[in-house]
Amino acid sequence: MSDDSGFSYSFQMNTAQQPVPASGDQAPSAGPTGDADLYAVDEFESLGVAGGTLLVGRSTGAQMLSQPEVAMVLQHCMVFRTLEDHARKLVATFPQLGGNVDDALRVLVQVRDAGLFVSASQLCGRLNQEVTKREVDRCKAFIITCDRPEAVERLLESLLQNAKLATQKQLYLIDDSRHPQSTLANADAVERFNLRSPASMQYIGHEQQEALIERLCESLPEDTEAVRFLFSSGPWAGQKTYGRARNICLLLSMGERCIVMDDDVLCTALARPAREQGLALSDGMREAEFYAGEGEWQQRWIRQNFDPLVGHGRCLGLSAAQVMQLSGGHMQPAQLAGASLALFRDIHASAPVLMTQSGSVGDPGTTNNAWLSNLGEGSVRAMLQRQGGLPAALETRQCWLGQARATLTKRAVMSQVTGLDNRAELPPYFPALRGEDQLFGAMLDFLIPDSLVMEFDWAVPHLPIEERAGNAAGDSVVPRGGLQLLASYLAEVKPRDPGVGYDTRLQLLTARLDTLAQLSTTSLVAQLRASLSRAQGFALQTLNDRLADTGALDPDWKTYLEKNARDCIQALQHPAQLAELPGVGAGATDETVASIIRERAAGFASALRAWRRIREAGAALQQG
Repeated sequence: MSDDSGFSYSFQMNTAQQPVPASGDQAPSAGPTGDADLYAVDEFESLGVAGGTLLVGRSTGAQMLSQPEVAMVLQHCMVFRTLEDHARKLVATFPQLGGNVDDALRVLVQVRDAGLFVSASQLCGRLNQEVTKREVDRCKAFIITCDRPEAVERLLESLLQNAKLATQKQLYLIDDSRHPQSTLANADAVERFNLRSPASMQYIGHEQQEALIERLCESLPEDTEAVRFLFSSGPWAGQKTYGRARNICLLLSMGERCIVMDDDVLCTALARPAREQGLALSDGMREAEFYAGEGEWQQRWIRQNFDPLVGHGRCLGLSAAQVMQLSGGHMQPAQLAGASLALFRDIHASAPVLMTQSGSVGDPGTTNNAWLSNLGEGSVRAMLQRQGGLPAALETRQCWLGQARATLTKRAVMSQVTGLDNRAELPPYFPALRGEDQLFGAMLDFLIPDSLVMEFDWAVPHLPIEERAGNAAGDSVVPRGGLQLLASYLAEVKPRDPGVGYDTRLQLLTARLDTLAQLSTTSLVAQLRASLSRAQGFALQTLNDRLADTGALDPDWKTYLEKNARDCIQALQHPAQLAELPGVGAGATDETVASIIRERAAGFASALRAWRRIREAGAALQQG
């Protein structure tokens, strides 16, 4: 008998080895269950025991004795679907099951009855509880910029024309420019803006930042190195310091809500004609739509009659229940379709929305077009049906990235306008390198596991001043390293129980970074290879999923996916080296890069240990 046949036989025979129902009980039906609820399997441990495999739910503690093949296929049941949909998905994914949906469904019913599935109704029951109303106050609004005075001028004019500036508590321009002419132009632009604005804007350039840092160091003499690590440009000479500018925003808004804008957006809210009503609970993967140029999307998108800053402030800091009330009522199980249980296991009615995001239309803001492989089937179909198909989508820098309906998620993604509820103990950003937003989101989820991110169903125009061209050949989707790997490394020690407190979680994060800072070069190389292999393996699985879902739609798309899948396989077969990490200069050795990693990990650990004191000192400086 072949391995495939053995797989099918074992999966089907699992039901025959279960206890016979007691008199009066009914055995699960081989046909449709009549259960319209949605289910996702709890994360579980698989323990080999005599007679099969024991599955133990990591959160529920539920147990079930099964065949090994059952444990394998249940890994594909981690998102909310009906049991029938799960069964059809498994049969489509595993040819070994012989197309027998009824047998697959019978086993899934037993998994449900054993308690290893969590139902969407259970989760909705927690979300739909009455809660005490959480009040919100005015926000502080920040613009972060680096050597783009023309963009700053344009955004300031947009604020004057479209924003209700008097509703903001304070306005700031955080200037990270490296060229003196840029800083002079930005300072002058702010001065002229203040002559026309009902709310004044503070210019925070290099001198103002250094003065702020010195005041912090005077208040926290034992934490001077931590302060300079997070806020000073000195340790990061020659590097892009996206996170450092955002840390300045956090410092100036301690204990308050804030909204952070990139300099190359417009303060205008736009909506697609086809946007959907209601509120979704989602894994946060964005949808996309592609355009031939600015003129096309400018004609199609509808300008909204509200200030996007006010739009962010409306939900920022509210509870999940309050956001649902604003969106029309209670969460229904059907709204969880396709959502990952792992992301939302800890949420409840009082779960706070600590971040808000909006989509962007125009330039996607990404460094490349590798994100195309993550698009869902609907976005892929629409992309391939457009004139020019995949080649045009790869080449264009004119598209929409966002959500078709208002969405609660756990994933912080790059957003050109981001709201932060800094009344909560938000973590700092890593000061340099790209991927700082994803690392911040992972740390926020680690420290405050019931926190939520709200992504709106409207977008802002994103119009870089500099010309950006897409790569018609397609960019590689193979992960090569970066702060995303650090996020995964830290997440490995995240406590499963949401009852573990903030202080303990912060200690776990710092200890994890301390461990990284003390690893030998050999161990760092081994850690890199393990982390990178997991990331590349996940990318390969995503490509294979896209091939299964959409590969038959278009030969160019299929070729694109297959090429990247081959590249992932090739990367998995190549032992990674530290000196090959992105951004490492030519001629660097593994030992040199290891020393830098240890230094940066130690610095970030020290900063996290000092973070609460820095937050308190920052709040005191604002009050003074």
